[in-house]
Amino acid sequence: MHVSNSKHGFSIVELMIVLVITGVLAAVAVPIYQKNVESAKRTEAIAGISLVKESLEIYYGTNGQYPTAPAFLKVVGKGWNELAKGDLTGQYFVGKNYKYRCTDGVNYEIMCLKNNILEFNVVLDWAGNWDFDDDQDVDPEA
Repeated sequence: MHVSNSKHGFSIVELMIVLVITGVLAAVAVPIYQKNVESAKRTEAIAGISLVKESLEIYYGTNGQYPTAPAFLKVVGKGWNELAKGDLTGQYFVGKNYKYRCTDGVNYEIMCLKNNILEFNVVLDWAGNWDFDDDQDVDPEA
């Protein structure tokens, strides 16, 4: 009769090595993933702002000035554009996140509110300058 002393399964050392390797991979992968998600959010905000800008340029071409709005107001459903509810809806932002302001018919700003999604508001001005701004207090319901 032959008795076998072989053990089945993994030793504690082998399990610890697997856990350490998994931890190192996670420590490298998670920050890269978070950076990519933040970049995707910013890209969506910029794409939405660019769509609003196109509508403004069409309005300007027809009327010779940009529509006036004394404070940051919602973009969707305004008479100066054809943006309907849902046109600015993406994975992270919806139409109510986009605001527009122009006091003189020439110099405008378009903003995508951060709304706990981004670290900063994303703003494009009439000259094409992008700004990532946290200083402006804007009523999200206006």
